[in-house]
Amino acid sequence: MFLVNVALAGPALLLTFVLIPKDRQRDRERKFDLPGALSVTLGVTLIVVALVEGPVLGWLSPGILFSATAGLALLGVFVLIERNSSDPLVPPRLLANRSLVTSLVIAFMFMATFGSVLYFLSVYFQEVLGYNALETGAGFLIPTAIVVAGSTTAGQMVTRFGLKRTLLGALAIGAVGAVLLGLAISPDGSYTSLIPGLVALSIGDGIVFTSMFIAAGTGVSDREQGIASGIASTGAGMGAAVGLAILVLVATAGLGDLTGEQLQDETANGISTTLFVVAAGIALTFLVALSRRETRAVAERAPAPVPVPCQGRRC
Repeated sequence: MFLVNVALAGPALLLTFVLIPKDRQRDRERKFDLPGALSVTLGVTLIVVALVEGPVLGWLSPGILFSATAGLALLGVFVLIERNSSDPLVPPRLLANRSLVTSLVIAFMFMATFGSVLYFLSVYFQEVLGYNALETGAGFLIPTAIVVAGSTTAGQMVTRFGLKRTLLGALAIGAVGAVLLGLAISPDGSYTSLIPGLVALSIGDGIVFTSMFIAAGTGVSDREQGIASGIASTGAGMGAAVGLAILVLVATAGLGDLTGEQLQDETANGISTTLFVVAAGIALTFLVALSRRETRAVAERAPAPVPVPCQGRRC
């Protein structure tokens, strides 16, 4: 399975020399903020470890408490480094950009909700419906195709309808899809009954994913687009860890020492409840997007054009 990636990545690597233009000359005045990079990377990693392992080891276990405390402390150190750095990894002024901060929250909520659904569907397919690994993979073909289509057309939709309208519409469709999935998931359910919810949720998933990165780059200068995208990506990664940790607790509440058919039934009921919680999270994300102000993109400041004489023509 992993060798398939070699067959695909090899030709893609060769095509980059033909299709991708050469990079522009680097800005030699920039410096790599190594202390900032190390502190934020270690801080985020420790917090993610605490969130992922907390349900297993116990939230009050020494390892989890140390990991969470050290992670938060390192993030505090990162803030201090960035405030005093001559060339910070994350310029503090960017965090004053309300559009970027709102996009960061949307990215966090997106992965905490949309991004967690595949995990629970995998459990439902295999533990409740009795699918094997291949059948489970086939079950994701429809949502995957729709997500790809939504991601591809999102840019055109933003151009036509505007960023805010596109985000709100996609989030509304996604929330409806989560509700439909929650209603369809049951101990004696079927894949066919899941299709309406899968389609609606996947439409929202694909469009929101692309739109939230467009939103992150809105109002940010050309040279800082990468930083804005990185901030949104970091928020999405944190959202994935936090969302899954919380939703797993919701899905497994009350399972206890159940076994056999009773465990199977309660697993389905727990996943159904989790999908309703996901729908509520998407609705909350809708409210965040609703509060977002439309911001025009900020272009790089170019040198003023040199006046050209009229040369006898009327100016």
